[in-house]
Amino acid sequence: MAGELFTTRGVLGVLKVILGILLSIIFYLLVFVGISKLCSEVYDFSYQVFGDVTVDEAPGFDVEFVVADNESTMQIASRLEHSKLIVNKYSFYIRAVLSATGKGGASIKPGSYALNTSMTYEEIMTIITGNEVTEDEGAAKE
Repeated sequence: MAGELFTTRGVLGVLKVILGILLSIIFYLLVFVGISKLCSEVYDFSYQVFGDVTVDEAPGFDVEFVVADNESTMQIASRLEHSKLIVNKYSFYIRAVLSATGKGGASIKPGSYALNTSMTYEEIMTIITGNEVTEDEGAAKE
Protein backbone atom coordinates (compact mmCIF):
# COMPACT_ATOMS: atom_id res chain seq x y z
CA MET A 1 0.00 0.00 0.00
CA ALA A 2 2.85 2.36 0.83
CA GLY A 3 4.43 1.69 -2.59
CA GLU A 4 1.20 2.61 -4.39
CA LEU A 5 0.81 5.83 -2.41
CA PHE A 6 4.36 6.85 -3.18
CA THR A 7 3.79 6.18 -6.87
CA THR A 8 0.58 8.24 -6.89
CA ARG A 9 2.31 11.14 -5.12
CA GLY A 10 5.21 10.92 -7.56
CA VAL A 11 2.85 11.01 -10.55
CA LEU A 12 0.91 13.93 -9.06
CA GLY A 13 4.17 15.77 -8.41
CA VAL A 14 5.30 15.28 -12.01
CA LEU A 15 1.88 16.40 -13.31
CA LYS A 16 2.06 19.49 -11.07
CA VAL A 17 5.47 20.42 -12.51
CA ILE A 18 4.32 19.83 -16.10
CA LEU A 19 1.15 21.85 -15.53
CA GLY A 20 3.19 24.67 -14.00
CA ILE A 21 5.52 24.73 -16.99
CA LEU A 22 2.61 24.71 -19.47
CA LEU A 23 0.86 27.55 -17.63
CA SER A 24 4.09 29.54 -17.61
CA ILE A 25 4.53 29.00 -21.35
CA ILE A 26 0.93 30.08 -22.02
CA PHE A 27 1.36 33.15 -19.82
CA TYR A 28 4.56 34.26 -21.57
CA LEU A 29 3.04 33.62 -25.00
CA LEU A 30 0.07 35.82 -24.08
CA VAL A 31 2.42 38.53 -22.81
CA PHE A 32 4.44 38.33 -26.04
CA VAL A 33 1.31 38.51 -28.23
CA GLY A 34 -0.03 41.42 -26.18
CA ILE A 35 3.21 43.38 -26.43
CA SER A 36 3.41 42.67 -30.17
CA LYS A 37 -0.16 43.90 -30.68
CA LEU A 38 0.51 47.01 -28.59
CA CYS A 39 3.67 47.79 -30.58
CA SER A 40 1.77 47.37 -33.84
CA GLU A 41 -1.00 49.72 -32.69
CA VAL A 42 1.50 52.33 -31.49
CA TYR A 43 3.35 52.16 -34.81
CA ASP A 44 0.11 52.54 -36.80
CA PHE A 45 -1.02 55.49 -34.68
CA SER A 46 2.40 57.16 -34.92
CA TYR A 47 2.37 56.72 -38.69
CA GLN A 48 -1.06 58.35 -38.82
CA VAL A 49 0.26 61.33 -36.85
CA PHE A 50 3.55 61.81 -38.71
CA GLY A 51 3.06 60.04 -42.07
CA ASP A 52 1.04 60.81 -45.18
CA VAL A 53 -2.23 59.01 -44.47
CA THR A 54 -5.28 59.21 -46.72
CA VAL A 55 -8.71 57.60 -46.56
CA ASP A 56 -8.89 56.82 -50.31
CA GLU A 57 -6.52 56.60 -53.24
CA ALA A 58 -6.59 59.45 -55.76
CA PRO A 59 -8.87 60.80 -57.18
CA GLY A 60 -11.11 60.23 -54.12
CA PHE A 61 -14.39 62.02 -53.52
CA ASP A 62 -14.95 65.73 -53.01
CA VAL A 63 -16.69 66.71 -49.78
CA GLU A 64 -17.89 70.17 -48.79
CA PHE A 65 -16.79 70.73 -45.19
CA VAL A 66 -17.90 73.67 -43.05
CA VAL A 67 -15.97 74.80 -39.98
CA ALA A 68 -18.19 76.74 -37.59
CA ASP A 69 -17.03 79.67 -35.47
CA ASN A 70 -15.83 78.69 -31.95
CA GLU A 71 -15.60 75.01 -32.88
CA SER A 72 -12.82 73.13 -31.06
CA THR A 73 -10.11 71.23 -32.87
CA MET A 74 -11.41 67.94 -31.45
CA GLN A 75 -14.94 68.70 -32.66
CA ILE A 76 -13.57 69.44 -36.13
CA ALA A 77 -11.51 66.23 -36.06
CA SER A 78 -14.62 64.23 -35.05
CA ARG A 79 -16.63 65.70 -37.90
CA LEU A 80 -13.77 65.10 -40.38
CA GLU A 81 -13.69 61.44 -39.31
CA HIS A 82 -17.48 61.19 -39.56
CA SER A 83 -17.30 62.71 -43.08
CA LYS A 84 -14.71 60.02 -44.00
CA LEU A 85 -12.04 62.65 -44.74
CA ILE A 86 -9.55 61.37 -42.14
CA VAL A 87 -8.67 57.94 -40.77
CA ASN A 88 -8.59 58.70 -37.03
CA LYS A 89 -9.78 61.79 -35.16
CA TYR A 90 -7.20 61.39 -32.38
CA SER A 91 -4.20 61.18 -34.70
CA PHE A 92 -5.53 64.18 -36.65
CA TYR A 93 -6.03 66.14 -33.43
CA ILE A 94 -2.46 65.46 -32.29
CA ARG A 95 -1.14 66.41 -35.75
CA ALA A 96 -3.19 69.62 -35.66
CA VAL A 97 -1.86 70.56 -32.22
CA LEU A 98 1.72 69.82 -33.28
CA SER A 99 1.22 71.76 -36.53
CA ALA A 100 -0.18 74.75 -34.67
CA THR A 101 2.77 74.91 -32.29
CA GLY A 102 5.32 74.30 -35.05
CA LYS A 103 3.98 76.95 -37.43
CA GLY A 104 3.66 79.85 -35.06
CA GLY A 105 0.18 79.02 -33.81
CA ALA A 106 -1.65 78.60 -37.13
CA SER A 107 -5.25 77.98 -36.11
CA ILE A 108 -8.20 76.52 -37.96
CA LYS A 109 -10.28 79.22 -39.57
CA PRO A 110 -14.07 79.10 -39.83
CA GLY A 111 -15.45 78.76 -43.34
CA SER A 112 -16.54 76.40 -46.05
CA TYR A 113 -13.87 74.20 -47.63
CA ALA A 114 -13.77 71.78 -50.56
CA LEU A 115 -11.86 68.75 -49.25
CA ASN A 116 -11.19 65.37 -50.83
CA THR A 117 -10.97 61.89 -49.34
CA SER A 118 -7.56 61.43 -51.02
CA MET A 119 -6.01 64.39 -49.15
CA THR A 120 -3.35 63.84 -46.49
CA TYR A 121 -3.68 65.32 -43.02
CA GLU A 122 -1.10 67.95 -43.97
CA GLU A 123 -3.08 68.99 -47.06
CA ILE A 124 -6.29 69.25 -45.04
CA MET A 125 -4.52 71.27 -42.33
CA THR A 126 -3.03 73.60 -44.94
CA ILE A 127 -6.46 74.32 -46.39
CA ILE A 128 -8.46 74.75 -43.17
CA THR A 129 -5.82 76.94 -41.51
CA GLY A 130 -5.76 79.26 -44.50
CA ASN A 131 -2.06 78.61 -45.16
CA GLU A 132 -2.72 77.40 -48.68
CA VAL A 133 -0.08 78.64 -51.11
CA THR A 134 -1.59 79.97 -54.30
CA GLU A 135 0.25 79.86 -57.65
CA ASP A 136 1.00 83.60 -57.43
CA GLU A 137 2.53 83.24 -53.95
CA GLY A 138 4.53 80.20 -55.04
CA ALA A 139 5.95 82.07 -58.04
CA ALA A 140 6.82 85.08 -55.86
CA LYS A 141 8.81 82.86 -53.45
CA GLU A 142 10.93 81.42 -56.27
